[in-house]
Amino acid sequence: MPQLPEHHPEGDVFDHTLQVLQWAFRESFDTDLILAAMLHDAGKAVIFKGHAKEGAEMLDDLLSAKTRWLIEQHMRVWHLLLGEMRRLGKVRELVEHPWLPDLILLARWDKMGRNPRRKVRYDREDITKRLNKCVERYFD
Repeated sequence: MPQLPEHHPEGDVFDHTLQVLQWAFRESFDTDLILAAMLHDAGKAVIFKGHAKEGAEMLDDLLSAKTRWLIEQHMRVWHLLLGEMRRLGKVRELVEHPWLPDLILLARWDKMGRNPRRKVRYDREDITKRLNKCVERYFD
């Protein structure tokens, strides 16, 4: 799926997702967080504006509560960080949430996954191997 170059100069959703996933594998072994990195833009298959909520709803039965929350909030955190979230109750709800540090990592990876010069090769076997390694480490 192509994306607007001013927001995503790396090209399409797939290239972006591979870049985000690569950052996730480098910086975390948390399977919930890595799955959120992998699936954060799945809702774009249906809709662009509102894709975070759409993606979380589409995948609801397949996700842990944490992964769902991270996907659903991955755009909302920018409203907080950019000072666009005005209602103090909404600010506190997000700031006091125990998964906020993971959400900030996801948002960081989402921004870093927009490099037009970085081409990540899709290797299903390697991704599966890395996911299995994360699961092993996470549950050790």
